[in-house]
Parts: sequence; structure tokens; C-alpha cells
Amino acid sequence: MTARKPARRAAAALAAAALMAVAAGCSPAASHPVSFPDTPAGRQASWLAGAVRDLPVPAAEITAHFDRGFLADVPAPPAAALNASWAGLRSLRLDAITASAPDTVVFTITTNGTSRDSVELTVDSTGQISLLHLQPIGATPSAGATPSASPASAATSVAAGVRQIPVGVGSPPLRGTLTLPAGTGPFPAVVLVSGSGPNDQNETVGPNHPFLDLALGLAARGIASVRYDKRTRDYPRSINPQTFTLTQEYVPDALAAIELLEHQPAIDPHQIFVLGHSQGGTYAPLIAKEAPQVAGVILLAAATESPSAGLVRQASYLATLGGTIGASAKAQLPYLRQEAAEIASPAALERDPPGTVLIGGAGPAYYLSGFRYNEVATARSIPQPLLLLQGDRDYQVTVANDLDVWLRGLRGRSGVTVVQFPDADHLFLDGTGPPTPAEYQHPGHVDPAVIATIAAWITRTDAKPL
Repeated sequence: MTARKPARRAAAALAAAALMAVAAGCSPAASHPVSFPDTPAGRQASWLAGAVRDLPVPAAEITAHFDRGFLADVPAPPAAALNASWAGLRSLRLDAITASAPDTVVFTITTNGTSRDSVELTVDSTGQISLLHLQPIGATPSAGATPSASPASAATSVAAGVRQIPVGVGSPPLRGTLTLPAGTGPFPAVVLVSGSGPNDQNETVGPNHPFLDLALGLAARGIASVRYDKRTRDYPRSINPQTFTLTQEYVPDALAAIELLEHQPAIDPHQIFVLGHSQGGTYAPLIAKEAPQVAGVILLAAATESPSAGLVRQASYLATLGGTIGASAKAQLPYLRQEAAEIASPAALERDPPGTVLIGGAGPAYYLSGFRYNEVATARSIPQPLLLLQGDRDYQVTVANDLDVWLRGLRGRSGVTVVQFPDADHLFLDGTGPPTPAEYQHPGHVDPAVIATIAAWITRTDAKPL
């Protein structure tokens, strides 16, 4: 399918979020300041940059600046949806104006110091905003980098008609995006649950955006999705580290995302799936247990290893590598072993006095909740079919330490499909040679075969028992 300019509702939240670069007072790295042009489109960009300084933007102000067609495509109430999409933004820089006409301005921004994006804003004949669109800038890999995936799967190649609509997930709302295929539906849909850490909705790592790749790739195959920032990212100050648990980190917001999909007219409520990556995959079976209406569960590099064991194993592996990565890992190993020992057993955690802060800034309750949850037993107990995907070059969640544990525990259970990808790393980007964290800094895209496998399984064309 030939890529063309998306409908005006495409990527509204993302593009509007990018304008906070100016609102935050960020300036480009170049010595000459960049400012929006004095045109109808440029003035609207300047307005939005100022408006998002003080959230929430009043509904009357939003109505005055966005045209009716745009607002009709945003989930009701549109002001709440747009304000939710602008929540939790940080570290954005306006880099350059790349194109300008009276009714359109295109500019580039850098997000969180790593991700570069192009933003397009268009106004209608009355000067109101009719289109906001953001897409990652395609970068040429440096020498020795893994080649990017084919253009059909690239995040920069949005299939014609794919719509990205801002949504708020949970309460208070997390910034999220509902991605819909071309057409009217009803479509099957996937809730994307990201891994450990305060991830954004695209699960951004360096210049890579795995969840954006998945959302666009699935939409091109007729499958909708919703993805969202983690609560630890958008509302870190609301979290009490002494009481916060792993279950609280993953389950409530995923359930809210499922409920959001169930109320979307374009979604088939009987064909909603949960896809969890890494630690999100660990908790995906529990999400499905709490939402028995879910049609299936997809585990991407889902961990079973305890945090303490995984921490030491990964550091020990990195210490075998050459260069600064290996040297740094060797130097940190004694400290990491000590930190891992503090979270290695329930007995040790239960002895911790109130106010104890452990690795990652979490309290004992966080790690205790992990000991009290058995992901494999939970997956075995739920009725939904399971799809397990694993990259053989993944050093974080491995075949030997994680996938094999799933396979042993699920042996004999019906409705389990397992697919391995020999060249894929933890982000399901293809590469060669020993895996290292440095490869995450090379721009790439999720292996198209991964997306095709997920889509085929959802439509039941390749689901087979283990």
C-alpha cells in the first residue's frame, strides 16, 4: 500500500505534544533561534505552544482553535482527551522549520534528547487547526548498524487511512493513542503493555519506538491498538514507593485500556487482546485473569526470572564483553550483587524496616509482590489462547532463563503457540553477533515477521497447540 498523508485526525496528540518544546522554553542547539513564522499556521502553532504551558487548556479555547471536523474525530469529550494526551511531557526541543506556507508549517523536534520527529500542522480556510501529524524522522544507520526493516513496517511509513487518535487511559488519565485501521470496523484490537521502567507509550529506547512500530504495523493489517504512557512516567509523584506493587504498576491501567476499547464503536468487543512486552508480558496473564472477556494473550520476551537473578545474570554477561561496556559492568558487579541480595528472598524483604529504599527506588512491598505472583501458573490457569514470541539474541530475557521456563510450565496446556526469531534482540530488532545494549542506540524497526505473526495469530490463521 502506498503511503500518503494521513487523515487530519492522525497523530493529533503526538504532534500537539511536540509543541511543548517551545512552551517549556527549550531552544534549538543551533546558535540561531528558531521561531514559528507569522502565518495563519505559524500563529496557531505559537498559540498551542503557549496554551500547553498551563494545563488543562479550557474547552472553550480548544473549540476556538481546532476546527469541528478535527474535534469530531477525537474521543468525547474532546477537550479532556486532548488535555490527557498532553500530560506528562518533558524535554522537548524545537530544532528547525522545514517547510512553511500560509496554511501549513512543518518543523522538527527532539524528544527527551534522543528521538527526532517531524511535525506538520495545517489550518483550514478560517485559520483553525485541521491537521496535526507527527512521525519519527527516518535516520540512516551508522556504519556497522543493523539495517532497518523494510519500508512497509517502518514507523515513518504510515499506511493510508490509518488513524492515530489521542486518548486518556485510567484515572487520572495517562497519555495514550488509539490507532485504528482504514475503514469502519469493527476491528479486533490489542492493548499494548510495556515493560519495566517509566516507559512512554511508544516504549522509546534511544531512536527506536517498538510500540509505535507494532501499532502502525498491526493497523496496516486491519488490527487496532491502544498504547499509553506508564503511570510511573506521567504521575511519578503520585506513587508511594513504600506501598507500590508490581500488580499496581501493570494491572489497573491495562484494565482501564480494555474498558476504553470496549466502548469504542470501531472495536469488536469480543476480539480484544492483551500484548505484554518484557515485564509487561510477565503480568499480561494476570491482566487477562482479571478481564476474562479478553480474547487472547500475547507475550513478547516475557520474563520469568526474578529481578535479583536477572540483574546479576545480565551484568555478568555484559562483563564478558570488550570495551567500555564490559569494563563498566565488571566494576559494577560487586555493587549489583549486593543490591540483588537485598531483594533475593521474601524473608529478607519482610525484615526490612519501614522506609527502606531498595534498587530502583522501590520499597520492599514492590519486590514482595513479585514473589507472591506466579506468572506461569497464572498463564496455565486462564482459558485464553497464548502466543509467546522470543528473540534468540535477547540477553535481557533469554530462551534458557525465561522462555524454557514458560514452555515447561505450559506443557500439555492447549492453545499455546510459540515462535522464536533467531536474529531478534529484546526490542525485536534484528541484528548479528553478540547482543549488547549499544545496539539499541542504532535506529531500526521491529522485525516485520513479528508483526505478521501477531496479526496472523489474532485472525487464527496459525494458532496451533504446543
